[in-house]
Amino acid sequence: MKLLRIVVSDLHLGTGVEQGKLNPHEDFYEDDRFAELISHYDTLAGEEAEVELILNGDIFDLLKVRVDGAWPIEITEEVAVEKLRACLEGHPRVVRALRRFTARERRKIVYLPGNHDLDMCFLEAQELFCRYVAPGDLRERVRFVTQTDTYYLPEGIQIRHGHQLERIHRVDYARLFRKRRDGKPVLDLPYGSLWILEVMNPAKELRNNVDRIVPLKLFILGSLFLDPSFGFRFLARSFLHLMRRRIFTLRAWRKRFESIPRILREEVFAMGGYDEAAERQLKKLRGVHTLIVGHSHAPRFRVLPTRQIMLNTGTWMKTINLNLEHMGQDSGLTYALIDYTAEGRAEPKLMRWYGTRHLCETVPYAD
Repeated sequence: MKLLRIVVSDLHLGTGVEQGKLNPHEDFYEDDRFAELISHYDTLAGEEAEVELILNGDIFDLLKVRVDGAWPIEITEEVAVEKLRACLEGHPRVVRALRRFTARERRKIVYLPGNHDLDMCFLEAQELFCRYVAPGDLRERVRFVTQTDTYYLPEGIQIRHGHQLERIHRVDYARLFRKRRDGKPVLDLPYGSLWILEVMNPAKELRNNVDRIVPLKLFILGSLFLDPSFGFRFLARSFLHLMRRRIFTLRAWRKRFESIPRILREEVFAMGGYDEAAERQLKKLRGVHTLIVGHSHAPRFRVLPTRQIMLNTGTWMKTINLNLEHMGQDSGLTYALIDYTAEGRAEPKLMRWYGTRHLCETVPYAD
């Protein structure tokens, strides 16, 4: 039986948009094209082939969803369910496409949570997702990978969202939850998630494109000259947040001072070397010829000197690159396709989705 695997990541579905109203925390506007992608491969595979859709993290941007007007720091199971429901209701076309997909025979979904949708590690959040996209007996066609950051394929392919490659977003999969004073389990969020909730989200209220421009450090550096009020405010809030959440959490003053160089080196200055970190990790893996990641929003297909393949699926957000090497490039709608030859050999490819030609599209908000 023929097998086809599709890997997508970093869709960042938020709560949707209303006509004529700006939602600065919604970054996904490709509902129709994503539905077309799923329908295309569903039709292409036909009745005999098996299709596995791998949702490789940050499918929902649950860090940007407010609950009672605020971004919750303590994420309980009830909070996770409420945020996920808002995203599912905000993107009905995506939900319908996934439901049609799972309704067909020989169709499966594998979901690996990323750093923006760690809430999916709660069982109730998983069940809510399945009630929307795979109700009833179809539930068995959806699998969640939450005990590890890696989905292992027998053909020598590993799939990871990639947040574990950056220290500020790294989590301990053996201790994903901590107990609150009242005994309720809450997500043990990494520092990177706290920074998004307390620094980046408020910044998006002022400049809604701040996290869609890469690399961030060039954007902030430019803003110091072109938009100084925002640039200096952003840096000040980031510095104060680092001191409050990373330095002053240590009780001894000596440890605070000693930790500053290490934290700056490993968490702040290390940002931006994601591709190199992924390649170093791949070289260490034995029996693995392909590592598929996401997270950085930068599509990549590189063959290492070891003949191993590092593939980054990129993002479906509209992203503008400020690096001279990729100046102005909007590199969205990319994904990985793992096809198999008649001999059963896996052939991973980086793909870009174009779909059918759209004569027009709705502009939900213009200022």
